[in-house]
Amino acid sequence: MTKRTKRLRNELLDTTPEICTERARYFTESMKKTEGSPIVLRRAESFKEVLENMSLYIRKGELIVGNQASSPRSAPVFPEYSVEWIEDELNGEPYYFNERPNDDFNYTQKTENELREIIDYWKGKTVLKNLRNLISDEAKKAWDMGAIDEGWVSEGGLGNILPDYELVLENGLNGYIKKAENELSKLDLKEPGAAKKKWFLDSVIKTNKAVISFAHRFADKLEKLSSEVNDELRKSELLEMAENCRVVPADKPKNFWQAVQAVWFVHLAIQIESNGHAISLGRFDQYLYPYYKADLKAGRITAEKAQEIIESFFIKANEVNKLRPWGGAKFFPGYHMAENLAIGGQTIDGKDAVNELTYLILNATEEMGLPKPSVSLKWFEGTDQEFMHRALEVVDNHSGGQPALYNDPGVMRMLKNMGIANDDLYNWAPVGCIEASIPGKWDFAAKGAWINTAKIFELTINNGRDPESGIQILAGDGKLSDFKNMNEIMKAFKKQLHYYMDLAVAVEHLNDEVHKQNDINAFRSSLIEDCIGRAKSLIEGGSIYSADGGPTVGAMSAGDSLAAIETAVFDNKWITLEELEHALASNFEDLTTTPTGPEIQELLKNKTPKFGNDNDKADKWTVEINDFMGSTMHNEYKNSRYGKGPVPGTYALSQSSVTGNVAFGNFVGALPNGRKAKQPINNGVSPSTGAERNGAVATINSVSKLPSIWFQKGAIFNIRLSPSTLKTAEGKKRVYALVKTLFENKQYHVQFNVVGTETLLDAQKNPENYRDLMVRVAGYSAFFAPLNEDLQEDIIQRTKFDEATA
Repeated sequence: MTKRTKRLRNELLDTTPEICTERARYFTESMKKTEGSPIVLRRAESFKEVLENMSLYIRKGELIVGNQASSPRSAPVFPEYSVEWIEDELNGEPYYFNERPNDDFNYTQKTENELREIIDYWKGKTVLKNLRNLISDEAKKAWDMGAIDEGWVSEGGLGNILPDYELVLENGLNGYIKKAENELSKLDLKEPGAAKKKWFLDSVIKTNKAVISFAHRFADKLEKLSSEVNDELRKSELLEMAENCRVVPADKPKNFWQAVQAVWFVHLAIQIESNGHAISLGRFDQYLYPYYKADLKAGRITAEKAQEIIESFFIKANEVNKLRPWGGAKFFPGYHMAENLAIGGQTIDGKDAVNELTYLILNATEEMGLPKPSVSLKWFEGTDQEFMHRALEVVDNHSGGQPALYNDPGVMRMLKNMGIANDDLYNWAPVGCIEASIPGKWDFAAKGAWINTAKIFELTINNGRDPESGIQILAGDGKLSDFKNMNEIMKAFKKQLHYYMDLAVAVEHLNDEVHKQNDINAFRSSLIEDCIGRAKSLIEGGSIYSADGGPTVGAMSAGDSLAAIETAVFDNKWITLEELEHALASNFEDLTTTPTGPEIQELLKNKTPKFGNDNDKADKWTVEINDFMGSTMHNEYKNSRYGKGPVPGTYALSQSSVTGNVAFGNFVGALPNGRKAKQPINNGVSPSTGAERNGAVATINSVSKLPSIWFQKGAIFNIRLSPSTLKTAEGKKRVYALVKTLFENKQYHVQFNVVGTETLLDAQKNPENYRDLMVRVAGYSAFFAPLNEDLQEDIIQRTKFDEATA
C-alpha cells in the first residue's frame, strides 16, 4: 500500500457506522408529491431528487469519488420496503441500533426524530407490509416458525444485479439514453400497452441523465476544491479527477482511471436507487484490461499507479453500507454487502484469461486486507499453475478467504443445462455471495424465500407438527415411532419438503406482484438486456435470462439424521424409535431413561455415519435430498417472468446459506444426528459441525457426490486451514490438488479460512487487539471481532485441516 492508501484504509477502519437519513428524506418528500402517478415515474423522479440533493464528500487523498451516504460507512434508509422494525429498534426492541450484538449503528437525536416522521408516512404502504397482508395464513405460520422466510427480499429489496460493464464502458450512459429515445420514437400511443412502455422509457432517460448529473456535481466540487489546496500535486490530481467525472459515466472513458471511476459511479447509483444487496462487479480484470493495456503502452500509467487506483476503488467498496433489521442482520452479519468481483477464467476461445491486471487485483486484495469486494477466482483446466499458487498465497495472507475459488467448467455445465446460450457461458460471473449470472443479461441472480430443510425434517418426524409452537400446517404421515422403515420416513419427508417448496414459490410470486406495484426501478433495469428494447423493467420480464431460488439451509443436517436413524435403529438396533423419539423431545437431557438422553446423544454423534467422511451410507441421504429439491425446483416451478421473454423462467437450487445455519438453527429442535435444540445446522454444502473425521480428502470426496447440476444459485463449501498449511510449497501443492479434485468432480466452489483456533479464541476475549482479523463468514468475508458470539463460535467450530491432513 502507498502511504495515502494506508491512511485512507486506517481512517475507514476507525469509522463507526452511522444511520444517514438523507436518502429517506429526499425520496419520501418526492414520493409525497407524486402520489397517483405510475410507480416507475414516481421512483425515477425520487431517484433524481436524491442524486440532486444528497451531500457529497471527497476524502483527503482519494482517487475515486462517489458516496452512498453523508459519510463513509454510513447507511442510508429505504423506508419504502419496511419501517415497523425501524420504529421497534428506535424503542429498543429487541435492541437499540447502537447496542446490537453485531452490525450496530450510531445515530443522533435529530436522526431519530427525522426517522419517526418518515416512518409515519410509510406505515401500511411498504413492500413487506403489503406482502404479509396478501400471503396465506399457512405461509405466515411457516414463515413465523422458521420453515421458510421471505424477509430478506421483501424488506431488503431486490438485489443480486450484475450489469455488463464492458458495454457500460463502451457506450457510456448516453448510449443507453439514445437507445431509449430511439425506442420511444417508435412507440404508437394508440397501441395497447404503449403508455406503460412510454412511462418506463421516460424513466430510463430521466434516471440515466440523473446519474450523469450526479457525476457532474462531483466534477464541480473537485474543481472548487482544487482552487483551495496549495499542494500542486494534489491540485493536479483534483483537476484530473474533475475531468474524469465530466467524461464518465456519460461517455466512453479515455483511460484506465476514468474506466474505474465509471464502474464505481454506476455501481454506486444502483445501490442508491434501491435497497438491493449483492450489486456485483463481474469480470473486473477482463473489461478493464484494454484500458490498462492501452495506458501502459502509451506511457500514461505505471503498474504501481494502476494498483493504487484499484486500491482506492476497494476502499470505496468498503464505504458503502446497508441498514438491515436486526432479524436480517442475524442472517447477514458483518455489514455484509456482497459486492462480488471476479478474476481469471477463460476467454471465448477457451484460453486462459489471466492477465497483468489480474495480478494487480490479487496484490490489492492481499495488501488491503479488507472484506469488500468479495474477490472470486474462476478456475478451469487451462488456468496457469503458477497463478494458482500465487492465489493461494493471497488466501493465506488475507486470512478472510479471498479469493474464493470457483469451478468455471462446472458452472458452465449447470448454466448450459438451464438453456443459457453457448456464447454466453464462458462470460458468467459470481454475483452476491456465490450465485452464477451472465453479466448484463440476467435479472436477479438470487431471489426467493429461504427454505429450512432441517426444520422441515423435524416437522416430518413429528407428524407435520412444530414441537415448539404446536402448529401443524400439513398433516404428516405419523410421528417418528410410527414409521416402519427408512423408505416410509423419506417418503414422508419429501411430502413435507414439496409442500413447503410450494409455499415458498407461492409467496415469491406474491412478492413479485407487490414489487411491481411498489418497486419498479428504471436505472438498474436499463443496464440489463433487453429491458430498453422490450420497454419493461426486470421484475416485469425485461431480461434475457431469469431463474428464481432462495437460500436453503440444513440439508446435510437432515441427511445425517436419516443416516443416524438407519444405522442406530434399523440396522444395528442400538435404540428403538420410541427411545429416540423421547430423547429428541427431551433434548437429550433425560437422565432417568436407559440408555439416558446424554448416552443416546453420544451414540448418535459418534457411532453413526456423517456426510463429509466419504461414507456412502451417510452420503446417499444428503445426495437424495439435494437431488429431490434441485430437480423439483428446476422441473416443476416457474417464476413470475416465465413466458414473458426471459429464459428459462424456472427455479434453481441454492445451497448458499450465508449465516442462516446459525439463525435458522434457533428454530430447530434436537435432531437424530445428535445435535441439540437451537444449535447451528450445517452451512452450505459443508458437513455439519464436528462431522468430519477422516480428513480433507474424504470431505472432498463426499461433497463431490452432490448433484451439482442443480446448483446455479450457488453451493458454499467452507474449509478452515491451519496457518501453517499454505506456508510451504508442498502445502500449497496439496491444497491445490484438493481443489482440482473437487472441481474435476464438477462441484461449484470452495473457500478457505486460514486462521488458528487459538487466535480466534483470543480475539473473542480481546477484540480490541484484533481490529484487522478477518474471516470467511459465508460467501463473503468480515472482520471477526464485531460478529455476534453465536456466529464466532460457529466459525471456530468449523473443522480445521492442517498440512498433513490436507
